Amino acid sequence: MDNDLRIFFARSKLRIKVLEFLLENDQIASFLAKKLNKHRETISRIFLDLQKRGFIECTNPDSSNFRIYKITPKGKNVLKEINSN
Repeated sequence: MDNDLRIFFARSKLRIKVLEFLLENDQIASFLAKKLNKHRETISRIFLDLQKRGFIECTNPDSSNFRIYKITPKGKNVLKEINSN
């Protein structure tokens, strides 16, 4: 894992936790926010950060209400690498 990626995840342990939840099931920001006791805006921002880097993807991007996110193979690989260290 390169240093930029290490710093990206070190700056927010919540990003790792979100990836772990997405590994179990696809998620909607508001539902995951309740599970993690965080604001929906916080989870939505993390979803966008992870999506920009290709770790997750939105399965219904045209929806204006509830967007569902799932982990990508790249996200699974980086999570595996993080958990192995």
